[in-house]
Amino acid sequence: MLDRTEEGKRLRLSSPGGTALQIGAVLAVAFVSWRFIEATGAEAFLLRLGPRAPLVSIPIHVVLSATPFPSEMVGLANGAVYGLWLGAACSWLGWWCGAVLEFTLVRRGTRGIEASAGMGRFPRWLSRFPVGHPVFLIVGRQLPFGFHLVNVLAGVAEIGSTRFVVCAAISNLPYAWITAAMGAGLVASH
Repeated sequence: MLDRTEEGKRLRLSSPGGTALQIGAVLAVAFVSWRFIEATGAEAFLLRLGPRAPLVSIPIHVVLSATPFPSEMVGLANGAVYGLWLGAACSWLGWWCGAVLEFTLVRRGTRGIEASAGMGRFPRWLSRFPVGHPVFLIVGRQLPFGFHLVNVLAGVAEIGSTRFVVCAAISNLPYAWITAAMGAGLVASH
């Protein structure tokens, strides 16, 4: 997708200006979604939508998980509204697509940045693995704030897309299962 600027030059979405535009759009959607869910409550929001809820909750989950805004409330609401299995599937899909979105935005928006600069945020034993190693891509995501750090470092290091997508799919399974179970348990306890 290309846009024309005033000087007649093309602004590519992979250029710094295009990437800033993409990031701005994602942040705007995330902020609006977060404020709406915050005001109404995630569970009430999903219940009001009925069978159409996954068509709305999954894209909101994707956008929220690719930003600094918390997406755990959507994961809990998925478990509360859809039950354990469907809730876990919706949460997994939201976090997986969010990881791919964040990775892609970072990969397109950064060139020439050294990925090793962010390795100090991980435990020493995990930092021994290169950014592209499956152990780093899967286990690093399980640590606090590891989700975003792994996505960003993998994007900066320009890890192969297939490896990242597969490792993100595997690494999101436990968290999706846990949050859906917690959400389903909240409903069962009432």
